[in-house]
Amino acid sequence: MLASDIMFKTVYDGLLDLFFPRNCLVCRGWHPSTAELVLCPQCLERIPANSPPFCSHCSRHLPARTDDGLCGDCRKNPPAFDQAWVAARYEGLLVELVRQHKFSGKTALRRTFAHIILAFLRHYKITLTADMIVPVPLSSVRLRERGYNQSLFLAQALGQYSGIPVRTDILERPSASLRQSGLGRKERFTNMQEAFRINPSVTLQKRTIILVDDLLTTGATASQAARTLKEHGASTVTLLALAAA
Repeated sequence: MLASDIMFKTVYDGLLDLFFPRNCLVCRGWHPSTAELVLCPQCLERIPANSPPFCSHCSRHLPARTDDGLCGDCRKNPPAFDQAWVAARYEGLLVELVRQHKFSGKTALRRTFAHIILAFLRHYKITLTADMIVPVPLSSVRLRERGYNQSLFLAQALGQYSGIPVRTDILERPSASLRQSGLGRKERFTNMQEAFRINPSVTLQKRTIILVDDLLTTGATASQAARTLKEHGASTVTLLALAAA
């Protein structure tokens, strides 16, 4: 899907919403909010929000507080990002919605996902401060297959909310790696080695960065992206993700 096709689809969807308000994507019921968020309030409430206690490093929900505030994964293998905020848990209804968004062209869900993240930030009074927002990129091959980068959608919403510039010219993904969803934990980290590079024409010296991704599973992708940014001069990298498994 080309950029022109995406723009046409966005305009087309907007006209459909104006003259033929869509029903909830899940229950098929109609509510005034479904034109914007695709989901009705009842189905939106079914998405499991992330809640305290959070791991102080990766922000995953902890079943119980730990002495050091860390989850087991971060204690054993700390990710390269400095901190993270995760808005929801990747379970239940959200699993199917993310799959539809990523693999079935349901781009209108980007507004729902942005709503979930912004509601989380407001609820916990989290103020975003950074020099730039950087979405985790897709390779050119994967971008042609999908037609859009779901992480860029989230980054754009966060940029509008915070006023922080969104930069897509910083982090690059030179080649398509194996899909992370089909790999085990160890294989995911191996698969991400040297997966990213920095555009040689930019400088990151002492820059603070918010890295945006849709999912935090093992943390391999976000950790390698953060490591690449920091190796090229970034002072801090904060991860902001829609959901964590």
